[in-house]
Amino acid sequence: MGKLRIIAALLLLSPSLGWGWGREGHRIIAMVAEQHLSPAANVMVQSLLGNKRLDSIASWADDLREKHPETGPWHYVNIPLGGRYDARRDCPPPRSCVVEKITEFSLVLRDKTASRRERAEALKFIVHFVGDIHQPLHTVGEEQDGNDIRVRFLGHSLCGPYDCNLHGVWDTSMILHAGLRTDEYAERLEELIEQQHLAAQSGGTPEQWANEATKMARSAWVRDGTDLDEEYYRREIIVVNWQLARAGLRLAKLLNDASGN
Repeated sequence: MGKLRIIAALLLLSPSLGWGWGREGHRIIAMVAEQHLSPAANVMVQSLLGNKRLDSIASWADDLREKHPETGPWHYVNIPLGGRYDARRDCPPPRSCVVEKITEFSLVLRDKTASRRERAEALKFIVHFVGDIHQPLHTVGEEQDGNDIRVRFLGHSLCGPYDCNLHGVWDTSMILHAGLRTDEYAERLEELIEQQHLAAQSGGTPEQWANEATKMARSAWVRDGTDLDEEYYRREIIVVNWQLARAGLRLAKLLNDASGN
């Protein structure tokens, strides 16, 4: 993809910058997850979503928070850079961070006495939040999750109509720079999963996932005004791909478990 096409694509997707993975990233994660769902989980998803695919509702939680800003804090957790998750410090009552919300909505999804509407809503939140917690800059609070760190990305100061910031570059810019359609990107990740035997890493807890991501955020961190060059991209796109792939696998396992398989 040429530089002009990258900028055009960013213009189309710019509203999602700073909101976890951009729409493309969340769709890719959902596509990976769908390839690893058990038959029972597929039945559960279809019973709750009708004829919709997981990728079609992957950004529902971002759309919702425009009308319900109280859900905004559910998308992230502010762990000190280089630290580890401490619920009392990082997610105090009413437990409104992404770590606790994944657990909370997983319980609702498993609850066969809950209404179909409640379980469908829980599913939509889970699909999105499992993606969010794997975006490294969604787990640290410094500099507004990196939104206040202005950068240049591959020589450009603008990411769409907005000034580039570190969080937005991780959300969207690095994924778009690959020049792949979402289905092509998901296929590449399936190859990565097989080659690197990533299926063995499909387990864990939201707390463990957050701690992993925080470590990655530390290595990705730069100073305000940094020019993120090709070397930075080549190094960190490996992390992006691992996180997208593992998010998809872990989302699938969570849904498989919730379905009883």
